[in-house]
Amino acid sequence: MVRTVIIDDDQLARKILYRIINQNFEELEIVGEAGSVSEGLKLINEADPDLVFLDIEMPDGTGFDLIDQLTEVDFRLVFVTSYNDYAITAFKYSAFDYILKPVLPENVKSTITRILKSSGIKPKIEYTNLRSQIERTEDPNDVTIALPEMNGFAIIKVKNILRCEGERNYTRVFYKDGTSVLISRTLLEFDQLLVPHGFFRIHRSHLVNLTCINRYVKTDGGMVEMTDKSQLKVSPKFKDELLDLLLHNKL
Repeated sequence: MVRTVIIDDDQLARKILYRIINQNFEELEIVGEAGSVSEGLKLINEADPDLVFLDIEMPDGTGFDLIDQLTEVDFRLVFVTSYNDYAITAFKYSAFDYILKPVLPENVKSTITRILKSSGIKPKIEYTNLRSQIERTEDPNDVTIALPEMNGFAIIKVKNILRCEGERNYTRVFYKDGTSVLISRTLLEFDQLLVPHGFFRIHRSHLVNLTCINRYVKTDGGMVEMTDKSQLKVSPKFKDELLDLLLHNKL
């Protein structure tokens, strides 16, 4: 059984989530509920859950405050909140997923199904290691992010990412070594995460590492050729800013 806890100050939201889980997943056992950061912290320490559904805004702090008080995150973490602008922060805290309220059964089912298919419910990853993705260093070569995988997280150096391509609610990350991986995060989230580190959105579907652009081609209204020889279309609304960056060495 997957030991599950729900931490949310909204009692109705807890009941809805409880009902969706109880009616659809016999593999999950809800071993406790809490309505605040302090209660949630105590519950996690006592119940030793495999899976935590965590609200963000609560009376005595945020879900992020709760996670910051843990020395180890050895459970799957799913943030549940009414506020979409928390998405990138949730991603930085390496949540398995992020569900918006009002909670819809199909979203919960999709998340839990992916969790159950993953290899090993408890990732056993030190939280201090996950936090490395948001620690800024003076050397850009040392900047890392944590990308979720089926059985945990991969800590990746940003400099090794060639480009990102949006595929609906997923993003395919292409690495310089020719490999790629599909991540259950939107391209917008990668945009917010990587633009401060030398990436640029050239199209609604493409985010590129500026240092990996070989040339700009005027064909079809504008294209860039990457170091792996892939050619990507440049959206007219991003064209002028991109050319300014490339021509005036603002990388």
